[in-house]
Amino acid sequence: MTTVTVTQAAKDFAGTLRRVTVEHESVVLKRGRRTVAVMLSPAVLDALEDLEDIRQADKAMAAYDRDPSGAITLEEYERRRGSKV
Repeated sequence: MTTVTVTQAAKDFAGTLRRVTVEHESVVLKRGRRTVAVMLSPAVLDALEDLEDIRQADKAMAAYDRDPSGAITLEEYERRRGSKV
C-alpha cells in the first residue's frame, strides 16, 4: 500500500492510476495528516465486498443458532419483499 498526498496524486494521476490498475497496489490519499480516500483495484473491492457478505451471513447464522423460531422460508421472504430473489 502506498500513501501519497492528494496534490501528488493529482500531479501524476496517470501514474497513480497505473499503480492501482496495473500494479494492483492500493493507494491511500492524504490531505495534510488526514486520510481522505483510498484507491483500490476492482478485484480488491470485489474481495472486500465478498468478505462483507460472508460477515453478514455469519451474523445471520449466529442469530438463527440463538433462536431458529424467527426463520422464514424463501417463499415468505419473497412475498414480504414483493419480488423473486
